[in-house]
Amino acid sequence: MAIQPSQCSVFIQVWVDSKTLQNNSNNGIYLVDNRLNNGSSNEGGASLKTAANTNDYVCWSIADVNVNSGTILSLQNFGNSNAFGTSGTPQQINPTTWTGQVQNNGTASYSINFSAQSSSGSAITCNTTASFNVS
Repeated sequence: MAIQPSQCSVFIQVWVDSKTLQNNSNNGIYLVDNRLNNGSSNEGGASLKTAANTNDYVCWSIADVNVNSGTILSLQNFGNSNAFGTSGTPQQINPTTWTGQVQNNGTASYSINFSAQSSSGSAITCNTTASFNVS
């Protein structure tokens, strides 16, 4: 059973400028979290470094900065990461929200893959790499 967003203490948002997206690029992708006061860095960039504690539940969500663009965004999957341990791999709650758990101490990167479908029906796949510093 997936972790519910209400159980999470770490929130990561992927903000997308849909007008600047390119296939397999991180142009127009901005990540932020609620952990700046706990040591996170690169807030607002495509390579967020999130500070978390062992066994924290994490919630990712994606949104277009232009709510009138008509682009449909959906998180597709997350790359493997040592931070997720054996059972913390993110799982889908709905197309724009996933949850998971950081289980292993240390610094580990992971990829976020999502799709953007324009109002004309064309779709592109985008990705970026973020990381956790778990203590």
